[in-house]
Amino acid sequence: MDIHAYPTDAHTPVDRAEATRLAADHLPPPQPDTERRIVEFATGFVAFEIRPLHAPVDRPLPVGGSVYVIDKATGAVSFWPTYSCAAVADRYEAGQVIVADAWPDQDD
Repeated sequence: MDIHAYPTDAHTPVDRAEATRLAADHLPPPQPDTERRIVEFATGFVAFEIRPLHAPVDRPLPVGGSVYVIDKATGAVSFWPTYSCAAVADRYEAGQVIVADAWPDQDD
């Protein structure tokens, strides 16, 4: 499986602090009343949002497009469906990362 990823200004190899910075600089900001979590696995970091236990629930969390992987070797970012961290990590490690030259145009 080809995994299409987008370049960042990462300092590689990416550690947790660098993954946190990349998420803040390159991913959409978290929705109101949510927290961004970053979970490490062998070749990357899964970044996703959660709603804290006692947060208001008047807005549902988005399904799809809110889970990302930050590659440890390159710092490239890929977009993932709303799977568990373990499922994302398994699929990521089974694939081949292809880093694009640039991020997609917002108007496409």
